[in-house]
Amino acid sequence: MAVFLIRRLIDCTIVLVVMSFVVYALIGLMPGDPIDLMVTSDPTLSAADIARLKALYGLDRPLIDRYLAWAGDALQGKFGYSRLYVQPAAAIVSDRLGNTVLLMGLAFALAAAIALPAGAIAAQKSGRLADHVINLVAFAGISMPQFWLAILAIIVFAVLLGWLPAGGMGNGSIGDTLRHLALPVFTLAIASIGGLLRYTRGATREVLRQDFIRTARAKGLSESRVLWGHAMRNAMIPVVTILALDFGALFSGALITETMFSWLGMGKTIYDAIMGNDYNLALLGLLIATALVLLCNLLADLAYAWLDPRVRLR
Repeated sequence: MAVFLIRRLIDCTIVLVVMSFVVYALIGLMPGDPIDLMVTSDPTLSAADIARLKALYGLDRPLIDRYLAWAGDALQGKFGYSRLYVQPAAAIVSDRLGNTVLLMGLAFALAAAIALPAGAIAAQKSGRLADHVINLVAFAGISMPQFWLAILAIIVFAVLLGWLPAGGMGNGSIGDTLRHLALPVFTLAIASIGGLLRYTRGATREVLRQDFIRTARAKGLSESRVLWGHAMRNAMIPVVTILALDFGALFSGALITETMFSWLGMGKTIYDAIMGNDYNLALLGLLIATALVLLCNLLADLAYAWLDPRVRLR
């Protein structure tokens, strides 16, 4: 186990280093830089002023030199200031990451709480009315675009019924925050339920055909115990992979949903940073999202060994 963890940590470190260089290079190769954007907003700047500013920010140096300078500061915990928000990049990311964890975590928990048992029931009732109804709901969830579902939710619950706010972050109180979270959580959960439900149904159906399930039934165990006590644990092995990927993707935010509901999360922050050539903020946000995806994949590997004792981590 220790050797496995050490190897995985080394692999994660390599991925993060490569990711940081690729992202830095892609942003650096984009047309225009922060100084060019500054010039467009202040045409009185002379050529000498532009050269002085580029030298001050290090933009006159080769790309690899600028990356190495940034990497050296990052290893010391110095991620620089955000050009767009005129604040330390780490402070902005920590605030936005908390908003994303709250929004996406609730949506993920709601989707899993509905999709996992529904998928298991659909597999148990394969070919019956319950299976067809659940499949219909799953396909509907997969087919609806997030932006369309968000607009529909706003029209119905915010405009016509007036039950919930159309967007925003609320005033900070728990009750008001939950009211503002209701529509984006509902939108993201509906968009996630369909795919997760289909994976769960397929995996559970395969397990229910195994010999040990027939043996359990032959021993007189009830169908509920066969399904929840024997089949689901084995069916969760492939589903855990999907859960890990979905959970890791949560931390990069949902750009469309966050934009539609004016929720200040990581998705909108990373998008604005890239479009605004905000190197420090974009790099830090993408690296945190990458690190959390890698961490979720590691936790999924550990979950395999817990779910199936035959799996050995070496």
